[in-house]
Amino acid sequence: MARVSRPAVVRGGSAPIRRGGILTDLPTRFAPPGYLGAIETTVLPTGRLATMLHQWIGVIFWLVVLTGGLITFRKAIVERRAADRARARELLEAHGGTSMAHMITWPGNDYWFAPDGQAVVAYRVISSVALTTGEPVGAPTSRGAAAREFSRFCVRNGWTPCFYGITDELRQDLSSWNSVQVAEETVVPLKGLEFKGKKWQDIRTAMNKAKNSGVTAECLSYADAPPWMSSQIKALSRDWLADKGLPDMRFTLGGLDELADPDVRCLVAVDGRQHVHGVTSWLPVRDEGRIMAWTLDFMRRGRDAFPGVMEFLIASMVVRCRDEGSKYLSLSGAPLARLDRDERTVFPQRLLDVVGKTLEPVYGFRSLLAFKAKFQPTYLPLYMAYPRVAALPSVGNAIAKAYLPKITFRQAFQLIGKVVTRR
Repeated sequence: MARVSRPAVVRGGSAPIRRGGILTDLPTRFAPPGYLGAIETTVLPTGRLATMLHQWIGVIFWLVVLTGGLITFRKAIVERRAADRARARELLEAHGGTSMAHMITWPGNDYWFAPDGQAVVAYRVISSVALTTGEPVGAPTSRGAAAREFSRFCVRNGWTPCFYGITDELRQDLSSWNSVQVAEETVVPLKGLEFKGKKWQDIRTAMNKAKNSGVTAECLSYADAPPWMSSQIKALSRDWLADKGLPDMRFTLGGLDELADPDVRCLVAVDGRQHVHGVTSWLPVRDEGRIMAWTLDFMRRGRDAFPGVMEFLIASMVVRCRDEGSKYLSLSGAPLARLDRDERTVFPQRLLDVVGKTLEPVYGFRSLLAFKAKFQPTYLPLYMAYPRVAALPSVGNAIAKAYLPKITFRQAFQLIGKVVTRR
């Protein structure tokens, strides 16, 4: 007697078919729906469970494949960025750069390396604008050529290059480009510095208050801070942001994440009760492999801190670095603020001045510049250079997104409200 094969039935209900029919029909479940009309269907589910299995197995398959591909792709990008960041740090440690050069090691940057490997440019592409984090870093003789080659690299990729936070020296190398001043850097020379005379009265007063309050300046790496100290530093930063009611600015302004770098120094004002009054962080400035200066980055003060805590912390760093033989301290650049040098300004510069004045009640960049004047600094302008005037709107949009990358609609509405009400 001939043996009769039993039909395969999908649990949940389907038209009886042979197992071979299921295998024949399976590849069609992975085809795009638009092609199914040209394919003869061999499986016709009738139950709910069978229908779901029949219709969704292809969707689930491709979701798994695409998700796996995205994870692999993202992992490759993260690993490449980590390797490039390590390579960029090696160039920075070997050759040094400007007082802002250490910012190229911060997360969020991509890296372009010169063909000879002797220079690197840190940048981020935002709305088709390649916005650099400062100047090229590398051998001094290769920086100008690296800037020009990087701009050609951007053009080949369809991006508009923009060098942000550069010194006048690089601006002169890019003489055919347009430029505006975007910040005012304040530099304190340390050789022979003494807090003597009337102009240093505020600094001496702050240091005396700290002494009378039993407050000392502890210098350490944030990673080495004891738990009681690091938790208070986090609370200070959180309260500071809560008081502003606005998102923390990023790009060239570091936050808690940047404190984790072991090369960064933290100076913390602490009293005898282990209470943190304020904290500052300092980025190393290298020259041919040697740390020769420090740049102020992170500043936070407690709500109940003694008056003058920031003056005390900066003055304490001045004394420490002067005694160590450092050349200078940079108090960093105050964005959207500059000295009035009685020079003729172009329209984009005047527009930027208006933006700085408008945002002053909220972020206080000009007040920050006035505060730094207490340390009798030398002023150095920092510029933004871009190839053509027509690119300015897209460049401005990219800069805004770089400084406020996670701003929500609600926060943007609050920002507008604060600007309007405080004018």
